[in-house]
Amino acid sequence: MISKEYLDKFKRLYKDKYDITLSDEEATELATHFLNMMEVLIKPKQKRQQNLNKSNTHEERSAYAPDRI
Repeated sequence: MISKEYLDKFKRLYKDKYDITLSDEEATELATHFLNMMEVLIKPKQKRQQNLNKSNTHEERSAYAPDRI
């Protein structure tokens, strides 16, 4: 959950940039989407590679034992 302080700051920045006043609900949704996107973009390469390796292992297993997955 985003703190009230950061939510208010986000709303001020959004108002300054786009001249649109957001409700708390709108600001929470947009800020959450923004933070999720930033998390994906700055996620360490090593973790991304580990996740890719895990998904490739699953695909390889399914090719050999499709009835067990």
